Amino acid sequence: MKEKIIIRAMKESDLDHAIELWNHSFQAGYSQTFDTKKRLINYLKRNPGFSTVAYVSNEMIGALLCGHDGRRASVYNTAVKPEYRKLGIGRKMEKRAISEFKKVGITTGFLFINVKNPGSKDFWESIGWTVIDDIKYLYKQF
Repeated sequence: MKEKIIIRAMKESDLDHAIELWNHSFQAGYSQTFDTKKRLINYLKRNPGFSTVAYVSNEMIGALLCGHDGRRASVYNTAVKPEYRKLGIGRKMEKRAISEFKKVGITTGFLFINVKNPGSKDFWESIGWTVIDDIKYLYKQF
């Protein structure tokens, strides 16, 4: 690849492209009802500088949504356009986010994946994340 890949903090102005990328990349389904642009703007404001995007020229090719609660990091929506996978972009976005977490003293985190998303579990395990089989993630709308 001859074009330079830019990895940087996600901005509010990136959200339309990120939502589109997540929606098209998540074969298991992306919750547009839950992850509305308004909610994502609020999330970025609460967690400035942690979420990450990847660009080639003016094209978003990757997006990673993450933040922390003061104790642990949480990594939520992550996607890289299929034609840019296997180039280390997901790993670079993850490294950038972890670097930002370490700056504020966060040294552990959780990663949320949909088990129906092909390749997701294998990718994250390949870069050092561990599946915790004895924890179940519960959900409640209120």
